[in-house]
Amino acid sequence: MAADNKTSTNKYMAGGIRHLINQAIQNELTKLPATLSEIKDPIQRLNFLTKLMPFVCAPIKQVGVMTARRETGEDDVFSL
Repeated sequence: MAADNKTSTNKYMAGGIRHLINQAIQNELTKLPATLSEIKDPIQRLNFLTKLMPFVCAPIKQVGVMTARRETGEDDVFSL
């Protein structure tokens, strides 16, 4: 019986748990509009959204002007 338990544990460690969690999150995200409409207090709704934002929105990295020009290829114009 110990071998059977180890086999099922390895199966879940190989990505099964990650898939199940991802599926559960996707199901909740599809219900998000209904969930938000149930929150009547604007402050609670705002708290919910601000806590959710880091997981949904990509972080914005501040860069300098010269770095931005170099990354977009605009500084090549000035080197002519």
